[in-house]
Amino acid sequence: MNSVPMMLALALYATSTVLFMVWLMGLKAGALRLARPVLLAAAAAHLWAIGWHHVNHLPPAITATSGLFNLGVFVLVAGYLVLSMFASLPAAGALVAPLGTVMLATLINHGVRIEQGAVPPMEFIRFVTPVHIACSAIGFVCFGVGFASAVLLLVADQRLRERRPGAWPRLPPISRLETVSTLAVRLGFPFYTMGLVLGAVWAYWGSPEGVLVPEYALGGAVWALYAVLVYLFITTGWQGRRAAVLTMLGFLATIPIVLMYGLRRWG
Repeated sequence: MNSVPMMLALALYATSTVLFMVWLMGLKAGALRLARPVLLAAAAAHLWAIGWHHVNHLPPAITATSGLFNLGVFVLVAGYLVLSMFASLPAAGALVAPLGTVMLATLINHGVRIEQGAVPPMEFIRFVTPVHIACSAIGFVCFGVGFASAVLLLVADQRLRERRPGAWPRLPPISRLETVSTLAVRLGFPFYTMGLVLGAVWAYWGSPEGVLVPEYALGGAVWALYAVLVYLFITTGWQGRRAAVLTMLGFLATIPIVLMYGLRRWG
């Protein structure tokens, strides 16, 4: 499964993910101009890899479950690329690229672990583990800042509804709280995404249970929730009470993940 064409496709998917995340964080708008062409190259390399494996009778077979999963990743990315020809969908690309990366990485590492019994060098584990933890932690902290700003936003909004905006303690303007909350989520989401990707890769390399543990499943659900939130931020400029409530729910959902991870690691 870890052939040169497949690894090339994975590298291009990962590069596209980084470019989309740089744009999503607002660090460099020009990254978006490269992100979609790189994703297109990744899809082309992936299709080449699927054909290469089929012609040379390499696993996974197209009719096998893993082969259908592999083909599904390509269809997901190709579907986005076709739709993006008719409409500007940069935020959707920022969701599809990391999804393609983590799904293909999971498939590659799963296949290697099951079919060949290969064990990665300890240097790989020592690199992936701290980077995975650091990215997840940064995302968690950013989501915490977004949560705190969202709580204060709801308090300030309620004071306005009750016509007592100057009540103690004084709070920043709602517009500033909205800006902080939105920026914190947009900054945290790329880090959380990379933490999730590296977590899936590490799980298949170094965990006997794979990703079939509660915190990984819940982590994926939280990622989907924040993905919807970020998508709405970018495409509609969504703000207000509902956005604040969704921001709060997303952070509250991350707390059980941290607790389960802590219990599993140190319990």
